[in-house]
Amino acid sequence: MARRVTLAVEFEIEVNQVIWVTRTDGQDDWYVSNVQDCDNKNFCISIPTQGPNPLILREGDAAKVLLISEASRFEFQTLVMGRRYDNIPLYVLALPKEYKRIQLRDFVRIPIVLEMYYAELPEDGQAPVFIPCSCLDLSGGGMRLLLKKGYHTDTGLLLKFTLPFDKYVENVEAMGKVVRSSLINSVNLYHVGVEFIKISRRQQDLVVRFILTKLYGQNRLR
Repeated sequence: MARRVTLAVEFEIEVNQVIWVTRTDGQDDWYVSNVQDCDNKNFCISIPTQGPNPLILREGDAAKVLLISEASRFEFQTLVMGRRYDNIPLYVLALPKEYKRIQLRDFVRIPIVLEMYYAELPEDGQAPVFIPCSCLDLSGGGMRLLLKKGYHTDTGLLLKFTLPFDKYVENVEAMGKVVRSSLINSVNLYHVGVEFIKISRRQQDLVVRFILTKLYGQNRLR
């Protein structure tokens, strides 16, 4: 359950931290940004974007912010205090007095079926051979695949998949390692758990934002 605590006691916003921002009008249409500066009253963020589209906010507007630490998800409301320019345009937001905190275990994981491709690591000089498969659940740290064959733990796999946001799609390429593999006798297929071991920060942020978009669509926090 979410609980309210004072910001000063348990939580600090850090420079370069990735955050998600939306309006407080009930849309929960999340835009990604990152923290550029912070003092004891305000913090500055880059203009939040959703694909090519910026989130336009004006001084006095209310906004909702979401961020993820190693063990928790935090949500709070804030006010836009103005704009600043420091090589790039920034929004100045007020530090909140309260926030809601939800404990996480590693990353939020959601059940979702995505058609995608995977490949075994090729021999030197060989091109990878990608095979279509299905993703059954997804988190910022990995995914569970439905495959025709099982793999030993720590086997490396190449992964290619597309995240279908409402108005655009994002392609993700990553490398993972098998952490578990189990046969489903009834269909003679394998559930294969894969942990991401090589994925760009931007693409991992996209995965997390996609998950949060789906999560908030299913169960909005108020």
